[in-house]
Amino acid sequence: TGRMSGTAGLMRPGTGMSNYSGTGGDPPVPFLPGNSFADPNKDNFRKSHAFDYRSGTPVEMDVPAKMDTTIPSRPQSTQQRFRQSGGQDTEFVPAFAGLDGKVLRFDAFTAEQVPENLTEPFRVRIFTILYHLVDDSVQINEHKQQNSGHAQGVFMKRHRVPRKDPKPGEEFVSLFDFADTKTVQLYSRDFHLTACNDFTQQFYEVNGMSLQFETHIPEDKYLTMRLATASRSGRNTATPGPGDESMEMGGFRPDSQASMSSMTSVGGAKRDMREKFLKYANKVLRFYGQWDDRGSMFGQKLEYVINYFLQDDKVEVLEVKKNNSGRDPFPKLVKKQRIPRSFRGVPSVGSKESDFEDQYINDQDLLVGTTIEVFGRDMYLYDCDDFTREYYRQHYGIEQSGNLLQKDALVEFPSMPLPPYNGFGSEHDSLASYFNLIPKPRRYDAGKQATLDAIIFRWKAKFDMDKMTAPNPDDHKRRFVVSYFMGDGSVSIYEPPIQNSGFMGGKFLERQRVVKHNSPEGFGDWMTDQDLLIDLPGTVWINGYPFVLLETDKFTLRYVNKGNIDSFVNVDTIHNKLHNKFTGTKREILNVFRMLDEEKNGVVTLDDLVNVIRKFNFELDEDEMIALMARWDQAKEGVIYYERFVDTVF
Repeated sequence: TGRMSGTAGLMRPGTGMSNYSGTGGDPPVPFLPGNSFADPNKDNFRKSHAFDYRSGTPVEMDVPAKMDTTIPSRPQSTQQRFRQSGGQDTEFVPAFAGLDGKVLRFDAFTAEQVPENLTEPFRVRIFTILYHLVDDSVQINEHKQQNSGHAQGVFMKRHRVPRKDPKPGEEFVSLFDFADTKTVQLYSRDFHLTACNDFTQQFYEVNGMSLQFETHIPEDKYLTMRLATASRSGRNTATPGPGDESMEMGGFRPDSQASMSSMTSVGGAKRDMREKFLKYANKVLRFYGQWDDRGSMFGQKLEYVINYFLQDDKVEVLEVKKNNSGRDPFPKLVKKQRIPRSFRGVPSVGSKESDFEDQYINDQDLLVGTTIEVFGRDMYLYDCDDFTREYYRQHYGIEQSGNLLQKDALVEFPSMPLPPYNGFGSEHDSLASYFNLIPKPRRYDAGKQATLDAIIFRWKAKFDMDKMTAPNPDDHKRRFVVSYFMGDGSVSIYEPPIQNSGFMGGKFLERQRVVKHNSPEGFGDWMTDQDLLIDLPGTVWINGYPFVLLETDKFTLRYVNKGNIDSFVNVDTIHNKLHNKFTGTKREILNVFRMLDEEKNGVVTLDDLVNVIRKFNFELDEDEMIALMARWDQAKEGVIYYERFVDTVF
């Protein structure tokens, strides 16, 4: 004090005032090197500037050229409140040291809208809001809920949260935004406060502020529905506590009839598997089951085979594969293992199979006409094999029932009638536009097309004048060739031109598929080869015209008679044809055969017979030639006796 008072009288020359006005009653100190000091309460060391960047965008700041060091950088921040709360007599403590580790904790929830779900108007999410006093930063953690569908944990990392409508000096969310309100808005999301810890409550009470909380949390219908579904299926979705019996029992619940003492005694004893293995090795009880899941969406009634292995009491469930069922072949529904009577979840780690010995399915539980549970699926046992029946008859005196499977009633779905022909394109085009939105071309069977494309049936035909509605008097002169193509089932009609008949001739019907006459089915009832392969002469209707089929070609006859030449070729007729054409040439024909008979044994080969017939220009087609050789070579030796042939024919 004396030193200060000693220097108080020093003044600058020529002036009667001090260069530094002290605070209170302290004397002035000259503004000289060594006599100045830094303000320890100063926390703003920024340079004044008129330009700045906000979110990467240059902006112009309305800042005076020289900032007043007495104005804080953040008005009424937590650090400044902490400094102002200390008196002049207390020891100075920096804000980063005094507020380090001091965190305000709030419990909150949000109600998010679910616009596309009528049964669930909103989804409730639970959060913990942490407000760090040292730097006014906020962190949000979301509570973990099973099957919530959200990535939980850290919802928002720790940082200073900007306000929605910032004001000069109030750009970020502070601790005052949590006072006297039940809702805090952070990034346009409303957080409803429900509770806080004791430290947060005391902090606000000491600073003269009050807190308000929501008294009711709305019900989350989605989680309520999941809990109800889990309770019905017997699964425990909640996290088990230390005293939960389900954890001690490995996830299984003991039956109501089995006491804890009986389970301990059974669990303590070890099964002797050697005796069962020697007695029942490779012996299996086979049951036939059915699982009806039609009550659920896209569910079906499926059949399974349940095999019970007597040597180790294990069960396997095999799916029965059916043709054209539309399901992928899945060999096993359950592989060989022990199956609990009522599945209550996966056993806990470290549990043993022997701890739940009386809870697994055994052979006494399998009876025809009963239902067993296979991991949540109700299997109805409707039949078993003969070995299984004999086993139950000898060991338990039980007579298994017969096949109890009841066939489902046949459901006949109504079929829509085919629409009439619309006149555009072919009739197949109309059908294609009826069955498909975008008409598809008719698919051809490549194998059938390659095999049957060369098979063409032909008939000579004329109009049936008696059945025509408006006949032309000259129509009885017209002749037609009707062709049927086996490759695609099409029909074509050609009219040979006749001079001076008054008709042009040519194509009478373009090659196409023809619908049967007066067909009740309409489209798709096409004419086939059986409609044309009738007894001749016969009448057929083609596109409203009656045609009388007069005769057919040899190829069609051979196809109809399946290659039996004798059924459509008469050898006696061939003999008469040869006799009538070559009367009086018997000696000449006999001399030709003798010239060909080099060995003079009275026989010639079939090739020699063909050459003689061709030499004398006998008008025989291939079928008649084959029939003639078959008649005179019945022994299949390849030779004929020509003298007998000549005497018989000529």
